[in-house]
Amino acid sequence: MTSPDDIRTAVRERYAAAATSASCCGPTSCCGVADAAIDAVDPFGQSQYGDDERALLPEEALIASLGCGNPTLLAELAPGDVVLDLGSGGGIDVLLSARRVAPGGMAYGLDMTPEMLALANANKAKSGITNVEFLLGSIEDMPLPDNTIDVIISNCVVNLSPDKDQVFRESFRVLAPGGRFAISDMVLARPLPPEIASIMALWTGCIAGALTEDQVIAGLGAAGFVDASLEPTTVFGRAELEALAAGLDPSQIPEGVDIATAIDTLDGVIRAAFIRATKPAAPAPKETRMTAIHVYEPALCCNTGVCGPDVDQALVDFTADLGFFSEQGVDIARHNLANDPMAFANDETVRTFLQVAGSEGLPLTTVDGVTVMTGTYPSREQLARFAGIAESSMAPAGTSLLQIADETSDDTCACGPTGCC
Repeated sequence: MTSPDDIRTAVRERYAAAATSASCCGPTSCCGVADAAIDAVDPFGQSQYGDDERALLPEEALIASLGCGNPTLLAELAPGDVVLDLGSGGGIDVLLSARRVAPGGMAYGLDMTPEMLALANANKAKSGITNVEFLLGSIEDMPLPDNTIDVIISNCVVNLSPDKDQVFRESFRVLAPGGRFAISDMVLARPLPPEIASIMALWTGCIAGALTEDQVIAGLGAAGFVDASLEPTTVFGRAELEALAAGLDPSQIPEGVDIATAIDTLDGVIRAAFIRATKPAAPAPKETRMTAIHVYEPALCCNTGVCGPDVDQALVDFTADLGFFSEQGVDIARHNLANDPMAFANDETVRTFLQVAGSEGLPLTTVDGVTVMTGTYPSREQLARFAGIAESSMAPAGTSLLQIADETSDDTCACGPTGCC
């Protein structure tokens, strides 16, 4: 079995050599695939970029292009986006992305190979593009905060990781809600035979480490992504496989592996593909509707509870409580049968109650249209419970908000002959 550490070491060495030479076995080679393979078919590397894009970049960035697609087009970048390229290599996709997200946007490149990082920064300086930053680090442990990236791109790199599920999880972590995962990579229609998957050259060449199409979709879903999709763009047929096999060192081929038979087995299995997924947007804040409390009381000439020399303490307390809860922003209202008869007539619950119990059954208290009390006024504690307010947060009942009229003030309080204010 090929260990994760062996894979990382081989990949790092392979790409360090590519960065140092800035040629990667020839100007059109990709992912460690030998010249002979690329001479036979060139679905990768520079051929995926238009002349207008190539003209914008330093030659060294183009020479070190080791991808299998053009994720900058796939991602549909827009001005203001913050984009991250996983395994950014010599920086071709980061530099192109930086132009697409300007003004206001930023492009980050992440690579674990110091030699590639040095090449990328040199290419950045030559390009004159400033909204770019290259980071040294692993795509399984991205040195970026949560929820900070709008778009993740990558060009034939995720397959190189020995822990793709962790790459998907890290991608989900750093993407902002609603962020997009849009990469080009190698995939398989079905798993490779173990003896083929063990060839290290195929690991560093983007083949042996590729997931199956089903595994890609499942891995993205397990990480939390939605709307995951996969679109094959190039399928390796017999001619491409023969060219690939011709580029392998015979010493790397396990004993007993018949190349001709392997080509027959793998015809159409290996593909380059566009892979897309989305991090769900943050849920919209739930609309909080305040509980509506309505108190329907009988016909009163004095609903304050202070009527000349007579005091109705229940009404005094309720009036004070009504003022308190109104000040707290509670949706609370009282309806007097004498002054507001339409409120009774328009509410079916109240109308039905009056038909059965008559006005003698009032007051009636409803919460969101449901009858909760009849025959008496609710206390402050009951109103707090109806409104969903913790009693510990309430102000104490304290003294009444109303002044009781002096017994001698009947003639001056404008209460009339009945004494009702």
